Amino acid sequence: MYMAEKQGKVGRPKKEIHDQETLNKIVEYGAQGLTIGQIAKCLGISRASLDRRRAEYEEIEEAIKKGEALGVSKIAQALMNNAIHENNVTAQIFYLKNRSENWADKVENSYTLDLGGILTDARQRIIDATAERLDATKERTLTHERTEKLEIPVRAYERSRDTEK
Repeated sequence: MYMAEKQGKVGRPKKEIHDQETLNKIVEYGAQGLTIGQIAKCLGISRASLDRRRAEYEEIEEAIKKGEALGVSKIAQALMNNAIHENNVTAQIFYLKNRSENWADKVENSYTLDLGGILTDARQRIIDATAERLDATKERTLTHERTEKLEIPVRAYERSRDTEK
């Protein structure tokens, strides 16, 4: 530990991965369809280290993107070859569905919502419901008061009847 402190470096030595040989490997791995995590493993570093280096060295990010593009290009060429030269109907349909709007399976729906209007309507429903609850509470209170006023004379009458017996 003393030697590391003396030199000003702590931890494992940093593996340089932005040299041309490693960048070529990154392109190759990307062209094979490997994920970022798999590329990192092949390079002998963690995913987090590769992410830090991608941010630090633009050429690493470019190599990853170049590899992905190269892989897609190879697959597209193979698909086109199967569709045209091999008369592979499945490849032909796949190509048409993914490259032509007229053959696409998916239908895209577009909706426009007036959130201001929706919120205004909701606010008004809350106000109306609150007013209805207040009216119902007032009605219950009035009914209760009327019942109490009626009960007092009835009780007095019953008491007077009981005392007469």
